[in-house]
Amino acid sequence: MINYIEKQLTRVGFSFIFCNVCGSIRKIKIRTNNLREDATCKKCNSISRKRHLSKVILELINRKNNTSYSSLREISKDSGLRIYNVESNGALHHYLKHIDHYICSEYFGPYETHGKEQNGILNVDLMNIPFDDNTFDLIVSTEVFEHIPNPYKAFSEVHRILKKGGSHVFTVPYYEDKENDEVRAFLDGNNEIVHLMKPEYHGDPIRSDEGILVYTIFAKEMQKKLELIGFKVTLNTERNIINGILGDNNIVFITTKL
Repeated sequence: MINYIEKQLTRVGFSFIFCNVCGSIRKIKIRTNNLREDATCKKCNSISRKRHLSKVILELINRKNNTSYSSLREISKDSGLRIYNVESNGALHHYLKHIDHYICSEYFGPYETHGKEQNGILNVDLMNIPFDDNTFDLIVSTEVFEHIPNPYKAFSEVHRILKKGGSHVFTVPYYEDKENDEVRAFLDGNNEIVHLMKPEYHGDPIRSDEGILVYTIFAKEMQKKLELIGFKVTLNTERNIINGILGDNNIVFITTKL
């Protein structure tokens, strides 16, 4: 449940924070009780979930490079890190794209040419990533893997392209109180979607009209499977009023290649 301070902020409808994405002291607008997906920065439009992800990214980069960045905007162009973001839009992309060796992508569908650019953006199926082994220091995704028909194949691909000691920092819908993943749909042998539950769709900037299908909502099973792939799994559950990291189920996963 949201805590007392969060309840008061929800009642008032706004607060002021230091945004660790755009690096400014800004007003955030609070419209709903779903604070994880709300509390929008007036400058960069980051929400609580993305500021949480940003905080973890900054901690990893600062530790690796012995730096003290407080926002994504501050990260040096020549950080020496190879970063792959599986999105090509939004606040995180906007404040990471200035970094040398930064790569982003989208998934436009199997009807597009896999691994080729569309309007200057790579089309990448995360179940078959077109990058060499041991390429990246950091991979970033937020609310993506629940939309992949075989998410653990995609997690294995992430492990393959990470350097040893590199990390995948991500968020996914997650049941904190359940053992087993909720598999809502899958692809059969004919590549047709089989629904096991009522179809659920999330909003998607690439598919703004129809949204994107949810295949899996994850649970503790995910952590065990990621460890079997070869990751060390860490959960960051921080709540931080100053940075506007608010709400329930606010979990960032850090999986590091052993």
